[in-house]
Amino acid sequence: MLANIVEKWCLRGWYKNQKIPDLCGGAEQLLMQKTKSLLAVTMAGMILMATSVSARVSEEEADRLGKDLTPFGGEMAGNAEGTIPPWNPDFRPPAGYQPGDHYPDPYADEQPLFVITAENMDEYKDRLAPGMQALFKTYPETFRMPVYPTHRDAMYSDFTIRQVRANASRAELTEDGNGVINAFGSVPFPIPRGPLEVVWNMAFNIWPYYSDYRITDAIVYRNGSRLEGVSHFTRIAPYFNPELDFETFQKDNLPRSASIIRALAPTREKGKTFLVHEFVNQSTEPRAAWSYTPGIRRVRRAPTVKYDSPVGLGNWRTTDESYGFNGATDKYNWTLLGKQEMYIPYNSYRFEDPNVSLDELLTRGHPNPEYMRYELHRVWVVKAELKEGERNVYKTRVLFIDEDHWNPVVVDQYDNRDKLWRTTMVNSINLFDLPGMDRRSTIHHDLISREYFANEIRNPHPPMVVNREAKELSYFTSATLKKLGVR
Repeated sequence: MLANIVEKWCLRGWYKNQKIPDLCGGAEQLLMQKTKSLLAVTMAGMILMATSVSARVSEEEADRLGKDLTPFGGEMAGNAEGTIPPWNPDFRPPAGYQPGDHYPDPYADEQPLFVITAENMDEYKDRLAPGMQALFKTYPETFRMPVYPTHRDAMYSDFTIRQVRANASRAELTEDGNGVINAFGSVPFPIPRGPLEVVWNMAFNIWPYYSDYRITDAIVYRNGSRLEGVSHFTRIAPYFNPELDFETFQKDNLPRSASIIRALAPTREKGKTFLVHEFVNQSTEPRAAWSYTPGIRRVRRAPTVKYDSPVGLGNWRTTDESYGFNGATDKYNWTLLGKQEMYIPYNSYRFEDPNVSLDELLTRGHPNPEYMRYELHRVWVVKAELKEGERNVYKTRVLFIDEDHWNPVVVDQYDNRDKLWRTTMVNSINLFDLPGMDRRSTIHHDLISREYFANEIRNPHPPMVVNREAKELSYFTSATLKKLGVR
């Protein structure tokens, strides 16, 4: 409830230096009225922490990180054929790059090793997700996959490496599996032993502590026409703050992240503003969201921003479809199917080249293959099947998650008739100023309507601000939301 969140802001002092008396003026009285319910929540949280069923790995297992496993938990070695190389920790950005520049392509001179088409797809189908195979069948004349040499170049900060190592032997799932405890700074489960550990790694892999950027979203309809929207994101993520330590993060009970999203286009959406708080343990503190609409000039709690609630431009996708998968895990039974080698989007610098127009990039049916890049990598495969009695527009999801950066790279989603409905592909690049591999644009293909949704396109916009000029956590309140949400 909104009262709970307001109370947390006031009692934790997040409102300091912010003029929001309408929210915090009655905090003391609010505390008096809600002592009993707060005590109940606290006791429930203590029980969950005490009865967590996901055991931490032993110190001996954790010591594998940096030896036969990368600091993030991927296999250090390449494959037997040599088509997947060993992990390379010595990568450096191209000469001349400065933080704040567009990310230059380190592999700009490379040519594809081969191109997969509808005609030769059967030769490679063992390394293609079902959704990719469906795209070849849906667009046999135009869809193709240029496959380039595989690169496992990575840079991680000392802070990230330390926290992954510490998480390996301290982080745990909650009893219900719908949250994480005792994690900080990066992936909680670099040596996963079950499906939910892999899924939660996707949410905690590596983010900037602070970021500020604009993106374009586009729905490309069956006839090739587009609906475009532009948004401005400002995000702080205390979970990834290198100036904090695990004990301080735990003691202050900080959110994992807080984001303010402002709609700049289309015109009918301009001025709408959203605030989202995410927490580490979603069992006790689910996602909290608010919205401001200029027409009514009020901040409202958004209780439905979860699961399969429609969200974003044209309400095209679901909330839990964002970035491949996003949110609570409790509606599904999860199965870890193991690892496999697969051709996946990777090192997608060409896709966000600022010199490439949206007309060139977002062609009819699917993005222009000339600007896509695929490489052979090892992926974890996780299957989610809707629990008996639960409801969601997707009955089954199959997630393919890169072993090196823990982002979902391909996600296939099936409807309630067990028919493959949508397939999602997630681009990624090495953010030299983070540093580390991170997800970028996400392409959601609807195999039935033959339209697609391109999410977070960067080409028309200035480079993302990463870990510079950070705003305070106290900025990310509903009072700021109302100030920003003015046409």
